[in-house]
Amino acid sequence: MLRRYSKIIGLSIMLMVILIPSAWSVSNKDFLINVASVNGTPIEGADIRLTLQTDSNYQRSGNSNSRGEILFENISEGTYTITIAKSGYVTIIQNVDITPISSKTFYLRHDGFKIISGQVYRDVNDNKIFDTGELGIPSATVKVTNITTNETFSVISEESGQFRIEVPDAQNYNVKVNFNQSDYEVPTSVTPKDTVDYSISIPLIIKGEVYGKLTNDVGEPIFGIQVFLKGTSVTYTTTDLGGFFRFSVKPGTYFVEVEFMDYEKFTTEPFNLEQEEQKEVTIVLSKQKGTLNYEIKTEDGRALTEVDAKIIKTGSDTVIQEITKANGSVQLVPGVYTLKADAKGYDPSEIDFEITKSGLSKTLTLKPANGSLKVSLKNAKGNPINGVSISIDGVQKGSSDNTGVLIVSDLPPKEYQVVASSTLYGKVTQIVKVEGETEKEIALVLEQNILVQGLPVIIIVAFLIIIALLKMNLKNFNLPKLSQEKQPIQQMPTQLPPQVPSQVETNQDVIEESKPVPIKKTKLKTKKHLRGLPKRPSKGNNA
Repeated sequence: MLRRYSKIIGLSIMLMVILIPSAWSVSNKDFLINVASVNGTPIEGADIRLTLQTDSNYQRSGNSNSRGEILFENISEGTYTITIAKSGYVTIIQNVDITPISSKTFYLRHDGFKIISGQVYRDVNDNKIFDTGELGIPSATVKVTNITTNETFSVISEESGQFRIEVPDAQNYNVKVNFNQSDYEVPTSVTPKDTVDYSISIPLIIKGEVYGKLTNDVGEPIFGIQVFLKGTSVTYTTTDLGGFFRFSVKPGTYFVEVEFMDYEKFTTEPFNLEQEEQKEVTIVLSKQKGTLNYEIKTEDGRALTEVDAKIIKTGSDTVIQEITKANGSVQLVPGVYTLKADAKGYDPSEIDFEITKSGLSKTLTLKPANGSLKVSLKNAKGNPINGVSISIDGVQKGSSDNTGVLIVSDLPPKEYQVVASSTLYGKVTQIVKVEGETEKEIALVLEQNILVQGLPVIIIVAFLIIIALLKMNLKNFNLPKLSQEKQPIQQMPTQLPPQVPSQVETNQDVIEESKPVPIKKTKLKTKKHLRGLPKRPSKGNNA
Protein backbone atom coordinates (compact mmCIF):
# COMPACT_ATOMS: atom_id res chain seq x y z
CA MET A 1 0.00 0.00 0.00
CA LEU A 2 2.74 2.33 0.97
CA ARG A 3 4.70 1.38 -2.11
CA ARG A 4 1.69 2.28 -4.34
CA TYR A 5 1.31 5.79 -2.79
CA SER A 6 4.98 6.47 -3.12
CA LYS A 7 4.77 5.90 -6.85
CA ILE A 8 1.89 8.43 -7.13
CA ILE A 9 3.76 11.05 -5.13
CA GLY A 10 6.85 10.66 -7.28
CA LEU A 11 4.85 11.03 -10.49
CA SER A 12 3.23 14.24 -9.18
CA ILE A 13 6.59 15.70 -8.34
CA MET A 14 7.84 14.96 -11.85
CA LEU A 15 4.81 16.69 -13.41
CA MET A 16 5.34 19.76 -11.22
CA VAL A 17 8.97 19.98 -12.27
CA ILE A 18 7.90 19.87 -15.89
CA LEU A 19 4.92 22.30 -15.68
CA ILE A 20 6.18 24.95 -13.23
CA PRO A 21 8.97 26.33 -15.50
CA SER A 22 6.54 26.67 -18.39
CA ALA A 23 4.09 28.56 -16.14
CA TRP A 24 6.89 30.85 -14.95
CA SER A 25 7.74 31.80 -18.57
CA VAL A 26 4.23 33.24 -19.26
CA SER A 27 3.38 36.78 -17.94
CA ASN A 28 0.17 38.78 -18.11
CA LYS A 29 -0.47 42.51 -18.64
CA ASP A 30 -3.17 45.13 -19.20
CA PHE A 31 -3.68 46.35 -22.75
CA LEU A 32 -5.71 49.43 -23.77
CA ILE A 33 -7.31 49.78 -27.20
CA ASN A 34 -8.61 53.13 -28.58
CA VAL A 35 -11.01 53.20 -31.50
CA ALA A 36 -11.51 56.43 -33.48
CA SER A 37 -12.45 57.65 -36.90
CA VAL A 38 -9.67 58.81 -39.22
CA ASN A 39 -10.15 62.43 -38.14
CA GLY A 40 -9.67 61.42 -34.50
CA THR A 41 -13.29 61.31 -33.29
CA PRO A 42 -13.84 58.49 -30.71
CA ILE A 43 -16.11 55.64 -31.90
CA GLU A 44 -18.44 54.16 -29.31
CA GLY A 45 -19.85 50.60 -29.49
CA ALA A 46 -17.23 49.11 -31.79
CA ASP A 47 -16.93 45.27 -31.46
CA ILE A 48 -13.38 44.30 -30.49
CA ARG A 49 -12.00 40.76 -30.31
CA LEU A 50 -8.47 39.59 -29.45
CA THR A 51 -7.25 36.08 -30.37
CA LEU A 52 -3.86 34.83 -29.22
CA GLN A 53 -2.13 33.47 -32.29
CA THR A 54 -0.34 30.71 -30.33
CA ASP A 55 -3.63 29.54 -28.83
CA SER A 56 -6.78 30.28 -30.85
CA ASN A 57 -8.86 29.21 -27.86
CA TYR A 58 -7.36 32.13 -25.86
CA GLN A 59 -9.68 35.04 -26.77
CA ARG A 60 -10.90 38.29 -25.27
CA SER A 61 -13.69 40.55 -26.56
CA GLY A 62 -15.71 43.63 -25.68
CA ASN A 63 -17.15 46.96 -26.89
CA SER A 64 -15.59 50.45 -26.87
CA ASN A 65 -17.03 53.00 -24.47
CA SER A 66 -18.03 56.60 -25.15
CA ARG A 67 -14.37 57.59 -25.26
CA GLY A 68 -13.69 54.88 -27.81
CA GLU A 69 -11.67 52.88 -25.25
CA ILE A 70 -11.61 49.25 -23.99
CA LEU A 71 -9.17 47.85 -21.42
CA PHE A 72 -8.21 44.18 -21.50
CA GLU A 73 -6.84 43.29 -18.07
CA ASN A 74 -4.41 40.55 -17.11
CA ILE A 75 -4.02 39.02 -20.56
CA SER A 76 -1.08 37.01 -21.72
CA GLU A 77 1.65 38.76 -23.62
CA GLY A 78 2.16 37.78 -27.21
CA THR A 79 0.93 38.46 -30.72
CA TYR A 80 -2.81 38.80 -31.14
CA THR A 81 -5.10 39.00 -34.10
CA ILE A 82 -7.23 42.08 -33.38
CA THR A 83 -10.56 42.41 -35.12
CA ILE A 84 -12.54 45.69 -34.88
CA ALA A 85 -15.93 46.07 -36.52
CA LYS A 86 -18.51 48.85 -36.56
CA SER A 87 -21.52 49.34 -38.77
CA GLY A 88 -20.74 51.84 -41.58
CA TYR A 89 -17.00 51.36 -41.19
CA VAL A 90 -14.56 49.00 -42.85
CA THR A 91 -13.63 46.15 -40.47
CA ILE A 92 -10.02 46.15 -39.29
CA ILE A 93 -8.16 42.82 -38.93
CA GLN A 94 -4.61 43.37 -37.78
CA ASN A 95 -1.90 41.30 -36.06
CA VAL A 96 -0.31 43.15 -33.13
CA ASP A 97 2.41 42.07 -30.71
CA ILE A 98 1.33 43.64 -27.44
CA THR A 99 4.46 42.61 -25.56
CA PRO A 100 6.40 45.90 -26.05
CA ILE A 101 3.38 48.22 -25.89
CA SER A 102 0.58 48.89 -23.46
CA SER A 103 -1.93 50.62 -25.76
CA LYS A 104 -2.78 51.15 -29.40
CA THR A 105 -5.18 53.35 -31.37
CA PHE A 106 -7.04 51.99 -34.36
CA TYR A 107 -8.62 54.31 -36.94
CA LEU A 108 -11.71 53.12 -38.75
CA ARG A 109 -12.43 54.41 -42.23
CA HIS A 110 -15.90 54.68 -43.65
CA ASP A 111 -17.03 52.33 -46.36
CA GLY A 112 -15.83 53.55 -49.77
CA PHE A 113 -13.01 55.66 -48.28
CA LYS A 114 -9.28 55.21 -47.87
CA ILE A 115 -6.54 56.94 -45.88
CA ILE A 116 -3.58 59.23 -46.65
CA SER A 117 -1.30 59.62 -43.61
CA GLY A 118 2.13 60.99 -42.91
CA GLN A 119 4.22 63.48 -40.91
CA VAL A 120 5.28 67.09 -41.51
CA TYR A 121 8.72 67.83 -40.09
CA ARG A 122 11.22 70.65 -39.95
CA ASP A 123 13.92 69.84 -42.49
CA VAL A 124 16.80 71.65 -40.78
CA ASN A 125 19.53 70.66 -43.23
CA ASP A 126 17.28 70.79 -46.31
CA ASN A 127 18.14 67.22 -47.40
CA LYS A 128 14.52 66.04 -47.77
CA ILE A 129 15.18 63.18 -45.30
CA PHE A 130 13.56 62.81 -41.89
CA ASP A 131 16.75 62.67 -39.80
CA THR A 132 17.03 61.89 -36.13
CA GLY A 133 16.48 65.00 -34.05
CA GLU A 134 14.32 66.80 -36.62
CA LEU A 135 11.00 67.78 -35.08
CA GLY A 136 7.48 67.50 -36.35
CA ILE A 137 5.59 70.69 -37.14
CA PRO A 138 2.22 71.07 -35.43
CA SER A 139 -0.69 73.08 -36.85
CA ALA A 140 0.51 72.72 -40.44
CA THR A 141 -2.27 72.61 -43.04
CA VAL A 142 -2.18 69.51 -45.25
CA LYS A 143 -4.27 69.54 -48.43
CA VAL A 144 -4.83 66.57 -50.76
CA THR A 145 -6.40 67.04 -54.18
CA ASN A 146 -7.97 64.34 -56.35
CA ILE A 147 -6.11 64.47 -59.63
CA THR A 148 -9.22 63.44 -61.56
CA THR A 149 -11.97 65.45 -59.85
CA ASN A 150 -9.87 68.27 -58.30
CA GLU A 151 -11.77 67.61 -55.08
CA THR A 152 -9.69 68.85 -52.14
CA PHE A 153 -9.58 67.63 -48.54
CA SER A 154 -7.55 69.21 -45.74
CA VAL A 155 -6.52 68.53 -42.18
CA ILE A 156 -4.32 70.16 -39.49
CA SER A 157 -1.23 68.27 -38.31
CA GLU A 158 -1.12 67.08 -34.70
CA GLU A 159 1.38 68.09 -32.03
CA SER A 160 3.85 65.53 -33.32
CA GLY A 161 3.39 66.73 -36.91
CA GLN A 162 1.39 63.61 -37.90
CA PHE A 163 -1.70 63.90 -40.09
CA ARG A 164 -4.46 61.55 -41.43
CA ILE A 165 -6.96 62.34 -44.16
CA GLU A 166 -9.91 60.14 -45.11
CA VAL A 167 -10.54 60.47 -48.82
CA PRO A 168 -12.86 58.81 -51.33
CA ASP A 169 -11.29 55.71 -52.84
CA ALA A 170 -9.28 56.86 -55.85
CA GLN A 171 -6.01 56.16 -57.57
CA ASN A 172 -3.95 59.35 -57.06
CA TYR A 173 -3.88 62.50 -54.99
CA ASN A 174 -1.55 65.55 -54.93
CA VAL A 175 -0.37 66.48 -51.43
CA LYS A 176 0.57 70.02 -50.35
CA VAL A 177 1.41 71.46 -46.93
CA ASN A 178 1.50 75.05 -45.70
CA PHE A 179 2.76 76.55 -42.46
CA ASN A 180 3.57 80.13 -41.49
CA GLN A 181 3.88 81.32 -45.09
CA SER A 182 6.00 78.25 -45.85
CA ASP A 183 4.75 75.57 -48.23
CA TYR A 184 5.83 72.31 -49.80
CA GLU A 185 4.32 70.04 -52.45
CA VAL A 186 5.06 66.33 -52.53
CA PRO A 187 6.76 65.86 -55.90
CA THR A 188 4.83 62.68 -56.82
CA SER A 189 1.19 61.80 -56.48
CA VAL A 190 0.09 59.65 -53.52
CA THR A 191 -2.17 56.53 -53.56
CA PRO A 192 -4.41 56.28 -50.45
CA LYS A 193 -4.19 53.12 -48.29
CA ASP A 194 -6.50 50.96 -46.21
CA THR A 195 -4.81 51.70 -42.92
CA VAL A 196 -2.88 54.50 -41.19
CA ASP A 197 0.83 53.92 -41.64
CA TYR A 198 2.29 57.49 -41.68
CA SER A 199 4.32 56.53 -44.72
CA ILE A 200 4.45 60.04 -46.22
CA SER A 201 7.20 62.29 -44.84
CA ILE A 202 6.88 65.96 -45.83
CA PRO A 203 10.04 68.07 -45.32
CA LEU A 204 9.21 71.67 -44.59
CA ILE A 205 11.61 74.57 -44.36
CA ILE A 206 10.03 77.34 -42.29
CA LYS A 207 10.25 80.61 -44.12
CA GLY A 208 11.56 83.81 -42.63
CA GLU A 209 10.18 87.27 -43.17
CA VAL A 210 11.72 90.37 -44.68
CA TYR A 211 9.62 93.45 -44.11
CA GLY A 212 9.97 97.21 -43.90
CA LYS A 213 8.86 100.63 -45.04
CA LEU A 214 9.81 102.73 -48.06
CA THR A 215 9.89 106.54 -47.84
CA ASN A 216 11.44 109.47 -49.65
CA ASP A 217 14.24 111.55 -48.17
CA VAL A 218 11.77 113.76 -46.27
CA GLY A 219 10.07 110.81 -44.58
CA GLU A 220 6.97 110.59 -46.76
CA PRO A 221 5.78 107.04 -47.63
CA ILE A 222 5.79 106.16 -51.33
CA PHE A 223 2.91 104.02 -52.64
CA GLY A 224 3.07 101.50 -55.47
CA ILE A 225 6.86 101.06 -55.66
CA GLN A 226 8.18 97.62 -56.63
CA VAL A 227 10.60 96.21 -54.07
CA PHE A 228 12.79 93.29 -55.14
CA LEU A 229 14.27 90.65 -52.83
CA LYS A 230 17.19 88.94 -54.56
CA GLY A 231 19.54 86.17 -53.55
CA THR A 232 18.77 82.54 -52.75
CA SER A 233 15.45 83.11 -54.44
CA VAL A 234 14.09 86.12 -56.30
CA THR A 235 10.76 87.71 -55.61
CA TYR A 236 9.17 91.14 -55.54
CA THR A 237 6.24 92.95 -54.01
CA THR A 238 4.64 96.42 -54.16
CA THR A 239 4.41 98.95 -51.34
CA ASP A 240 0.98 99.71 -49.92
CA LEU A 241 -0.51 103.13 -49.12
CA GLY A 242 1.67 103.40 -46.02
CA GLY A 243 4.82 102.47 -47.95
CA PHE A 244 5.02 99.04 -46.23
CA PHE A 245 6.19 95.80 -47.87
CA ARG A 246 6.67 92.17 -46.73
CA PHE A 247 8.37 89.02 -48.05
CA SER A 248 8.10 85.45 -46.78
CA VAL A 249 10.99 83.35 -48.09
CA LYS A 250 12.96 80.28 -47.12
CA PRO A 251 16.32 80.72 -45.39
CA GLY A 252 19.20 81.98 -47.45
CA THR A 253 21.28 85.03 -48.35
CA TYR A 254 19.39 88.01 -49.73
CA PHE A 255 19.56 91.73 -50.50
CA VAL A 256 16.80 94.27 -51.16
CA GLU A 257 16.84 96.45 -54.26
CA VAL A 258 14.62 99.33 -55.41
CA GLU A 259 14.92 101.37 -58.60
CA PHE A 260 12.29 103.94 -59.51
CA MET A 261 12.15 106.87 -61.95
CA ASP A 262 14.04 109.99 -60.80
CA TYR A 263 15.19 108.41 -57.53
CA GLU A 264 18.62 107.06 -56.78
CA LYS A 265 18.89 103.26 -56.98
CA PHE A 266 18.72 101.68 -53.51
CA THR A 267 20.47 98.42 -52.63
CA THR A 268 21.08 96.93 -49.18
CA GLU A 269 24.09 94.94 -48.11
CA PRO A 270 23.57 91.13 -48.36
CA PHE A 271 22.20 89.50 -45.22
CA ASN A 272 21.51 85.93 -44.05
CA LEU A 273 17.95 84.91 -43.23
CA GLU A 274 17.39 81.94 -40.91
CA GLN A 275 14.26 79.83 -40.51
CA GLU A 276 11.46 81.81 -38.88
CA GLU A 277 13.73 84.86 -38.62
CA GLN A 278 12.31 88.32 -39.18
CA LYS A 279 14.47 90.91 -40.89
CA GLU A 280 13.43 94.58 -40.98
CA VAL A 281 14.69 96.77 -43.82
CA THR A 282 14.20 100.54 -43.98
CA ILE A 283 14.36 102.01 -47.47
CA VAL A 284 14.83 105.74 -48.07
CA LEU A 285 14.72 106.83 -51.69
CA SER A 286 16.48 110.05 -52.60
CA LYS A 287 16.07 112.01 -55.76
CA GLN A 288 18.85 111.56 -58.27
CA LYS A 289 21.56 114.08 -57.35
CA GLY A 290 23.59 116.57 -59.29
CA THR A 291 27.15 117.63 -58.47
CA LEU A 292 27.83 121.17 -57.27
CA ASN A 293 31.44 122.22 -57.85
CA TYR A 294 31.99 125.30 -55.71
CA GLU A 295 34.78 127.79 -55.05
CA ILE A 296 34.86 130.40 -52.30
CA LYS A 297 37.48 133.09 -52.91
CA THR A 298 38.32 136.60 -51.69
CA GLU A 299 38.12 139.87 -53.56
CA ASP A 300 41.67 140.73 -52.57
CA GLY A 301 43.00 137.38 -53.76
CA ARG A 302 44.01 136.10 -50.35
CA ALA A 303 44.04 132.30 -50.02
CA LEU A 304 41.44 130.86 -47.64
CA THR A 305 42.49 127.79 -45.69
CA GLU A 306 39.18 127.48 -43.87
CA VAL A 307 35.72 128.94 -44.28
CA ASP A 308 32.43 128.77 -42.45
CA ALA A 309 29.88 127.97 -45.14
CA LYS A 310 26.66 126.04 -45.57
CA ILE A 311 24.15 125.12 -48.23
CA ILE A 312 20.52 125.62 -47.28
CA LYS A 313 17.25 124.95 -49.05
CA THR A 314 16.20 128.30 -50.46
CA GLY A 315 13.22 129.72 -48.62
CA SER A 316 13.82 127.69 -45.47
CA ASP A 317 16.34 127.31 -42.66
CA THR A 318 17.02 123.66 -43.47
CA VAL A 319 20.77 123.12 -43.67
CA ILE A 320 21.61 120.61 -46.40
CA GLN A 321 25.41 120.62 -46.15
CA GLU A 322 28.05 122.17 -43.88
CA ILE A 323 31.22 123.32 -45.68
CA THR A 324 34.65 124.09 -44.20
CA LYS A 325 36.85 123.99 -47.30
CA ALA A 326 37.23 126.86 -49.73
CA ASN A 327 36.59 124.61 -52.73
CA GLY A 328 35.18 121.16 -53.41
CA SER A 329 32.07 119.35 -54.63
CA VAL A 330 28.75 118.39 -53.06
CA GLN A 331 26.03 115.99 -54.23
CA LEU A 332 22.61 117.66 -54.13
CA VAL A 333 19.09 116.67 -55.02
CA PRO A 334 17.84 118.81 -57.93
CA GLY A 335 16.31 122.03 -56.63
CA VAL A 336 17.01 125.64 -55.62
CA TYR A 337 19.60 126.28 -52.93
CA THR A 338 21.54 129.10 -51.27
CA LEU A 339 25.28 128.99 -50.60
CA LYS A 340 26.25 131.15 -47.61
CA ALA A 341 29.88 131.73 -46.63
CA ASP A 342 31.92 133.72 -44.16
CA ALA A 343 35.61 133.97 -43.28
CA LYS A 344 37.62 135.91 -40.75
CA GLY A 345 38.26 139.44 -41.97
CA TYR A 346 35.55 139.32 -44.63
CA ASP A 347 31.89 140.22 -44.88
CA PRO A 348 29.39 137.32 -45.08
CA SER A 349 28.12 136.67 -48.59
CA GLU A 350 25.64 134.36 -50.26
CA ILE A 351 24.52 133.24 -53.70
CA ASP A 352 21.42 131.38 -54.95
CA PHE A 353 21.60 128.62 -57.53
CA GLU A 354 19.47 125.87 -59.06
CA ILE A 355 20.97 122.46 -59.61
CA THR A 356 19.85 119.64 -61.89
CA LYS A 357 21.05 116.09 -62.47
CA SER A 358 23.64 117.44 -64.90
CA GLY A 359 25.42 119.36 -62.11
CA LEU A 360 26.62 122.96 -61.74
CA SER A 361 29.71 125.08 -60.92
CA LYS A 362 29.49 128.19 -58.75
CA THR A 363 31.97 130.77 -57.38
CA LEU A 364 31.29 132.93 -54.34
CA THR A 365 33.51 135.99 -53.73
CA LEU A 366 33.98 137.45 -50.25
CA LYS A 367 34.66 141.15 -49.82
CA PRO A 368 37.03 142.36 -47.11
CA ALA A 369 35.17 143.48 -44.01
CA ASN A 370 35.68 146.97 -42.57
CA GLY A 371 37.39 147.44 -39.27
CA SER A 372 37.39 150.18 -36.63
CA LEU A 373 39.95 152.29 -34.82
CA LYS A 374 39.83 153.28 -31.16
CA VAL A 375 42.07 156.26 -30.34
CA SER A 376 42.81 157.06 -26.70
CA LEU A 377 44.33 160.52 -25.94
CA LYS A 378 46.32 161.09 -22.75
CA ASN A 379 48.73 163.67 -21.43
CA ALA A 380 52.18 163.01 -20.01
CA LYS A 381 50.67 162.26 -16.61
CA GLY A 382 48.36 159.58 -18.08
CA ASN A 383 45.18 161.61 -17.72
CA PRO A 384 42.64 161.52 -20.58
CA ILE A 385 42.39 164.62 -22.78
CA ASN A 386 39.10 165.64 -24.26
CA GLY A 387 38.48 167.87 -27.23
CA VAL A 388 41.49 166.64 -29.22
CA SER A 389 40.77 166.75 -32.95
CA ILE A 390 41.52 163.51 -34.84
CA SER A 391 41.90 163.13 -38.57
CA ILE A 392 42.58 159.98 -40.58
CA ASP A 393 44.35 160.30 -43.91
CA GLY A 394 43.57 164.02 -43.80
CA VAL A 395 39.86 163.56 -43.15
CA GLN A 396 38.51 165.02 -39.93
CA LYS A 397 36.75 162.23 -37.90
CA GLY A 398 35.86 164.08 -34.68
CA SER A 399 37.23 164.89 -31.26
CA SER A 400 37.93 162.84 -28.16
CA ASP A 401 35.24 162.67 -25.49
CA ASN A 402 35.53 163.23 -21.74
CA THR A 403 37.29 159.89 -21.41
CA GLY A 404 39.81 160.93 -24.04
CA VAL A 405 38.50 158.35 -26.55
CA LEU A 406 37.28 158.55 -30.14
CA ILE A 407 36.12 155.42 -32.06
CA VAL A 408 36.14 155.55 -35.85
CA SER A 409 34.18 152.76 -37.59
CA ASP A 410 33.80 151.41 -41.15
CA LEU A 411 37.43 151.67 -42.11
CA PRO A 412 38.49 149.43 -45.03
CA PRO A 413 41.48 147.29 -44.04
CA LYS A 414 44.76 149.13 -44.85
CA GLU A 415 47.34 151.47 -43.29
CA TYR A 416 46.17 154.91 -42.16
CA GLN A 417 47.87 158.11 -40.99
CA VAL A 418 46.27 159.20 -37.75
CA VAL A 419 46.79 162.82 -36.62
CA ALA A 420 45.70 164.09 -33.21
CA SER A 421 45.97 167.85 -32.73
CA SER A 422 45.08 170.38 -30.05
CA THR A 423 45.84 174.07 -29.52
CA LEU A 424 46.93 173.40 -25.97
CA TYR A 425 48.84 170.21 -26.70
CA GLY A 426 50.11 170.42 -30.19
CA LYS A 427 49.99 167.56 -32.71
CA VAL A 428 50.87 163.84 -32.78
CA THR A 429 51.01 161.60 -35.88
CA GLN A 430 51.02 157.77 -36.05
CA ILE A 431 50.72 155.18 -38.86
CA VAL A 432 48.18 152.47 -38.01
CA LYS A 433 47.17 149.26 -39.89
CA VAL A 434 43.48 148.42 -39.63
CA GLU A 435 42.23 144.86 -40.34
CA GLY A 436 38.74 143.68 -41.21
CA GLU A 437 36.28 142.70 -38.48
CA THR A 438 38.67 143.95 -35.80
CA GLU A 439 38.97 147.04 -33.64
CA LYS A 440 42.48 148.45 -33.60
CA GLU A 441 43.27 150.36 -30.43
CA ILE A 442 46.03 152.94 -30.14
CA ALA A 443 46.99 155.30 -27.33
CA LEU A 444 48.48 158.71 -28.19
CA VAL A 445 50.32 160.81 -25.60
CA LEU A 446 50.31 164.59 -26.18
CA GLU A 447 52.86 166.90 -24.55
CA GLN A 448 51.58 170.32 -23.49
CA ASN A 449 52.51 173.18 -25.87
CA ILE A 450 55.73 175.06 -24.75
CA LEU A 451 54.04 178.42 -25.21
CA VAL A 452 51.14 177.27 -23.08
CA GLN A 453 53.49 175.96 -20.40
CA GLY A 454 55.27 179.42 -20.17
CA LEU A 455 52.06 181.43 -20.42
CA PRO A 456 51.90 182.40 -16.68
CA VAL A 457 55.47 183.74 -16.79
CA ILE A 458 54.79 185.63 -19.98
CA ILE A 459 51.70 187.19 -18.48
CA ILE A 460 53.58 188.31 -15.36
CA VAL A 461 56.45 189.76 -17.41
CA ALA A 462 53.93 191.55 -19.61
CA PHE A 463 52.22 193.03 -16.58
CA LEU A 464 55.51 194.26 -15.18
CA ILE A 465 56.40 195.87 -18.47
CA ILE A 466 53.02 197.55 -18.59
CA ILE A 467 53.48 198.90 -15.06
CA ALA A 468 56.89 200.23 -15.93
CA LEU A 469 55.51 201.97 -18.95
CA LEU A 470 52.73 203.43 -16.89
CA LYS A 471 55.22 204.85 -14.43
CA MET A 472 57.15 206.45 -17.21
CA ASN A 473 54.04 207.97 -18.64
CA LEU A 474 52.94 209.42 -15.30
CA LYS A 475 55.84 211.92 -15.41
CA ASN A 476 54.31 213.49 -18.46
CA PHE A 477 50.89 214.08 -16.87
CA ASN A 478 49.94 217.64 -15.61
CA LEU A 479 48.56 217.08 -12.16
CA PRO A 480 46.77 219.86 -10.12
CA LYS A 481 48.51 221.35 -7.06
CA LEU A 482 47.89 219.82 -3.76
CA SER A 483 45.74 221.73 -1.32
CA GLN A 484 47.37 222.89 1.81
CA GLU A 485 45.42 220.27 3.73
CA LYS A 486 47.21 217.01 4.15
CA GLN A 487 45.41 214.32 2.16
CA PRO A 488 46.28 210.64 1.79
CA ILE A 489 47.86 209.77 -1.45
CA GLN A 490 45.11 207.32 -2.12
CA GLN A 491 42.66 210.19 -2.60
CA MET A 492 44.70 211.88 -5.27
CA PRO A 493 42.68 212.32 -8.41
CA THR A 494 44.28 210.75 -11.39
CA GLN A 495 43.38 210.94 -14.97
CA LEU A 496 44.69 208.28 -17.23
CA PRO A 497 44.46 207.93 -20.93
CA PRO A 498 41.49 205.90 -22.18
CA GLN A 499 43.64 202.91 -23.10
CA VAL A 500 45.40 202.70 -19.77
CA PRO A 501 42.66 201.85 -17.20
CA SER A 502 42.26 198.27 -18.25
CA GLN A 503 45.99 197.77 -18.13
CA VAL A 504 46.17 199.34 -14.71
CA GLU A 505 43.41 197.07 -13.46
CA THR A 506 45.25 194.13 -14.84
CA ASN A 507 48.48 195.28 -13.29
CA GLN A 508 46.76 195.77 -9.97
CA ASP A 509 45.50 192.17 -10.10
CA VAL A 510 49.01 190.97 -10.81
CA ILE A 511 50.39 193.06 -7.97
CA GLU A 512 47.76 191.70 -5.62
CA GLU A 513 48.59 188.17 -6.63
CA SER A 514 52.30 188.79 -5.97
CA LYS A 515 51.31 190.38 -2.63
CA PRO A 516 53.39 193.60 -2.74
CA VAL A 517 54.03 195.53 0.49
CA PRO A 518 51.08 197.91 1.06
CA ILE A 519 51.69 201.65 1.28
CA LYS A 520 51.37 202.95 4.83
CA LYS A 521 48.64 205.47 5.37
CA THR A 522 51.00 208.32 6.33
CA LYS A 523 51.97 211.62 4.84
CA LEU A 524 54.00 211.22 1.72
CA LYS A 525 57.64 212.01 2.46
CA THR A 526 59.83 212.79 -0.45
CA LYS A 527 63.34 214.14 -0.53
CA LYS A 528 63.03 215.39 -4.03
CA HIS A 529 60.60 217.97 -5.18
CA LEU A 530 58.11 216.44 -7.59
CA ARG A 531 58.19 218.08 -10.94
CA GLY A 532 55.05 220.01 -11.70
CA LEU A 533 53.78 220.10 -8.17
CA PRO A 534 53.75 223.23 -5.99
CA LYS A 535 56.30 223.42 -3.35
CA ARG A 536 55.22 222.47 0.09
CA PRO A 537 54.90 225.56 2.31
CA SER A 538 57.06 225.77 5.36
CA LYS A 539 55.73 225.35 8.83
CA GLY A 540 56.26 228.96 9.44
CA ASN A 541 54.05 229.98 6.68
CA ASN A 542 51.28 227.61 7.80
CA ALA A 543 51.38 229.27 11.14
